[in-house]
Amino acid sequence: MAIFPSSNQIFYGLFNKLAANVAEMATLLNTAVNSADIYEQKFNFTHIDKLKIKSYELTHQIFSESGKQLVSPFQRKDMCDLAAAVDDVADSIAMASRRIHLYDVPKLTPPIISLASLIFKTSTELEKAINAMSNLGNSEQIFALCASIKKMEYQADTVYNEAFADLLANETDAIQLIKYTDVFMAMETATDSCEDATLVIESILIKNG
Repeated sequence: MAIFPSSNQIFYGLFNKLAANVAEMATLLNTAVNSADIYEQKFNFTHIDKLKIKSYELTHQIFSESGKQLVSPFQRKDMCDLAAAVDDVADSIAMASRRIHLYDVPKLTPPIISLASLIFKTSTELEKAINAMSNLGNSEQIFALCASIKKMEYQADTVYNEAFADLLANETDAIQLIKYTDVFMAMETATDSCEDATLVIESILIKNG
């Protein structure tokens, strides 16, 4: 048994932590919008902001390690691109959380609840895909997870478009229209970011296949 971890163990460990952090943020968001307890909501929104800082720190650590290690599991540029893509998911979840919290939307509507569920599902699948990358021979499984994320992102597009159309047709208060539009947009962006991360993952698989 090696006394010191290999570079692969270091990098995969960091990527797994980064993905787990995003999945936890998505879980907290999903829990918050499904809770009737305002104090639980605020606790979860605040914790999401803290985890966003953790995401930045892990991403920076990956960038730093990629410049120090002589050997890496795949190209350094791809490693940095993947870390940045996952951090973008964290950014989007944090933005959605802040908009729901700070805008003090009067009602957590069914579209908000549906989008939070899809953010949770896509982030969970992304975590599984990144965990599976510790063995790039798992390409079939990883491609399937990426395909699942893309399907759910399409569902989020549909929810967003229908919710926005309903707002335009029925919301007479301009301020509420702006609030809900911004919230929907931020939440849909989170699923977009998950899909963007899958494109980086698929590129890595193709290059190392």
